[in-house]
Amino acid sequence: GRDIIYEISEECHRQVVFVRSSQEEVAALTSQLIKAVDQYELKEQKARNHLAKVSEEFYAYSETEIKQAFEKVRQAHATLIRLRQQETFLRKRRDELDIQLRKFQKIASQADNYLESTNLALKILEGNIDKLTDSLKEAQKKQQIGLWIVEAMEAERRKMARELHDGPAQTLAGMLIRMDLIDVLCQENVGEAQKELDSVRQMAHDALDEVRRVMFDLKPNVIDESGLLVALQDYFDDYESKYNFEIEFVHFGSMPQLDLSLETALFRLVQESITNARKHSGTRRVLVKIECMDERLCLVVKDEGCGFDEAQIRETKKDSYGIIGMKERAELLGGNIQVLSSPGEGTQVIIEVPTEGEENSGG
Repeated sequence: GRDIIYEISEECHRQVVFVRSSQEEVAALTSQLIKAVDQYELKEQKARNHLAKVSEEFYAYSETEIKQAFEKVRQAHATLIRLRQQETFLRKRRDELDIQLRKFQKIASQADNYLESTNLALKILEGNIDKLTDSLKEAQKKQQIGLWIVEAMEAERRKMARELHDGPAQTLAGMLIRMDLIDVLCQENVGEAQKELDSVRQMAHDALDEVRRVMFDLKPNVIDESGLLVALQDYFDDYESKYNFEIEFVHFGSMPQLDLSLETALFRLVQESITNARKHSGTRRVLVKIECMDERLCLVVKDEGCGFDEAQIRETKKDSYGIIGMKERAELLGGNIQVLSSPGEGTQVIIEVPTEGEENSGG
């Protein structure tokens, strides 16, 4: 879960850089347009002065010369109107970029603060876990605290999803509308301008798709409605189509009714394991297996990719796979996680959590 928020923070920081670059481009174009407007204002005034002279000395000019004088005024005026429209649009675009920049900076700041507060909360809870009521068993204490933490994190994710929807998603949709307006305004400049317009429009489409994907990752609503198995299947179907990545999903035994927070935590662990496999395994296929036993649930994510040296990871203490965080979360849920891997032999993530007493908990 923290890794997802970290990715959002990183993406927002990248967008801040991109928006600032766009602001510089718009500023340069605006400066050029202002100069062009000034030039055409002089041209129009010169043409009008000439037309006034022609009108005063009407009989001194031929019919062709009179028509040319009128046409020069008309062309200069039409060009001036078009340039002023483009200048107005660029000023609006500049204002929109200012708003976008503030929104991305706000979300990045909130994500950074969330990561800091979550890390601090986890450290405090882990440091004081032994001070809870002695009547609770150690395993029950850890699992309950884990569920509390998951609930708090999910609430923050829902808040972040709403802000993404009301902020960047709406802004990006507005960008697409503005691109169509530029298309109309730039009919006279077909060549490179049109290519650049198409490129910017595609970037906006891609960014909008990415924001929607992040929103889904943050809050998989189907868990609330249909439970873990359906949520996973929907997620896998969506993941396969987006990344051309095959996920074989099998499950055995009768799935108990689990607490919503526990189901969500398991969903996040699977989500992270799938992402690791896609990014690091070098293969395009994984197997996900869920087995429901008497008082526990076993979940396996297996790939046949390049694998990695577990001993080397431990020695270097480089947790690029997020293994340490995954193990901490599994332990807080009263379960455990094993990551089995070796170079050339693929990777297997095995997650086990207790389900005793969960059947009547709702979910």
